[in-house]
Amino acid sequence: MSYFSYHDHQHIAKRHAGSIEHDSELQLIYDKFYELHTALYSRLRDLNYDLHAGAGTATPISSFSVVNPNQTENLSLIYGRSREQALLVERLMGRERNAANSNVDICRHPVIELRLTPEHFVVELIVSPDAWWDQQNLVAKLGIARHRDTFRTLLQRLDGDFCIGFWSGEGLSDMHVTTRQLARGNYANEWMSTFGDGQDWLRVGMWYPPEAPELSARNILRELLTRVGGLYSIYNFLLWTSNNDFHAFYNRFGMRTPNMHLS
Repeated sequence: MSYFSYHDHQHIAKRHAGSIEHDSELQLIYDKFYELHTALYSRLRDLNYDLHAGAGTATPISSFSVVNPNQTENLSLIYGRSREQALLVERLMGRERNAANSNVDICRHPVIELRLTPEHFVVELIVSPDAWWDQQNLVAKLGIARHRDTFRTLLQRLDGDFCIGFWSGEGLSDMHVTTRQLARGNYANEWMSTFGDGQDWLRVGMWYPPEAPELSARNILRELLTRVGGLYSIYNFLLWTSNNDFHAFYNRFGMRTPNMHLS
């Protein structure tokens, strides 16, 4: 039995923003998602993953998605920086604070998003162009040979069904590649050399159809823990912190669209 049923996916397509209090079926779907978050988050904390839910939203489960903030036909759960860490990075990005502008802008940060849509259940690492501070950090880090090797290894350790690309929008782009493809020859070199920080999205994720056997009620927690764990290794690699700061290198060499061959 699937944790989220085909009917759950289809009912999401009928929802409207703010309608949960008037829709008992949607409330049940929300409650299931929240229970999943509670169990998953407890395991992530046990593993000392520095991931936090709801820094940029009022509740952990909402209709907000980083890939399409105006879309209401989904429910999502977003893990990322703590509020304190996020506010620090936004100050470094030059975002001014005032009474009307005191919330975290989650689109400015790398996130791991779990998203229930009419067509899929998605587990995805997302770094939008608005998260340019972290994109610059990644670009500069990949300018160093040993870090390029590490990044390539992290990608290759992911399951072959992970979809990777630079596209925008909620759907899965035909332009994506898979981790299996990146393991072939110089494919990873050619793919990463096309990335432009502040211009492209960076996305790595799993896209499950409704009632995928991996997401059965008995297996979904184990499956998500494995997938989030794989994405966390990449998230942690690229995330700017005071101990993972490559901005001086970026600024020194003016690396806006560098050659990032992973040789």
